[in-house]
Amino acid sequence: MRYTASMLRAIFACLVLVLFSLTVTAQVSIHVSPQRQKKYETIHAWVENVGRKPVTFCVEVGQTSPKGGGDIETTPSPFWVQRSNDGRWSTLMIGPDVGSLRKSELLDQGKALEFPFRLGNSGQMRLRFNYWSGSLPSLDCHAPPKGAKLVTSAVFAID
Repeated sequence: MRYTASMLRAIFACLVLVLFSLTVTAQVSIHVSPQRQKKYETIHAWVENVGRKPVTFCVEVGQTSPKGGGDIETTPSPFWVQRSNDGRWSTLMIGPDVGSLRKSELLDQGKALEFPFRLGNSGQMRLRFNYWSGSLPSLDCHAPPKGAKLVTSAVFAID
């Protein structure tokens, strides 16, 4: 099989793009500590901006967490929580779903914010959320613009 010069250039360009995409890192990361929890224990999660520009994201101010025994507490959060069901991820329905109160939050480069919460579910979990690059003081969290980037945490366990 013979490759022409143009075919070799196309293959080389694709290889360079693939290698470049592997070196690109996310601007925002989610940290969860510790990686193994018990139901109703406080889970400490941080959003960290490891990039060179500020980022903007939405926080659900009316989010609640179960404390056990039927009690709940307010735990503002930018995350949605997903649980693995035989390898398929599904989003948990937690907190308010009607008349939610969301506000935008700006996170400068090199900064982190903590969002503690609790879960009454067990299994393999992960956190996800969207953010936008740059400072967007007029971000409408009820009608967010296109161009959001998605971040996913490492998997953690709830016993």
